[in-house]
Amino acid sequence: MEPSGLEPILRDLLLPDTQRIRQATERLRLALRDPAALPALCELVVTANDPQIRQLAVLLVRRRLSTRWRRLGPDRREELKSLALRALQKENVWGCC
Repeated sequence: MEPSGLEPILRDLLLPDTQRIRQATERLRLALRDPAALPALCELVVTANDPQIRQLAVLLVRRRLSTRWRRLGPDRREELKSLALRALQKENVWGCC
């Protein structure tokens, strides 16, 4: 799963159109089944231009990790910690991350 595949889904979730939100929610459910979705979300936290997309990606990462952190291998944990630090260093909008 590429971050570029998740970004349009997250963008649709932020629209004021109920039908598009429902469709995006279903697409997100399917996308999150992919094991590569978590790293893709983490990349979005660092690379997305829109602060709302970054904020939504952070929320989804937090929700995914709250139940899966202990099941991740040490290498994956260190990779995610590194991505989190990189995101915090790069962030220029207060309250986003």
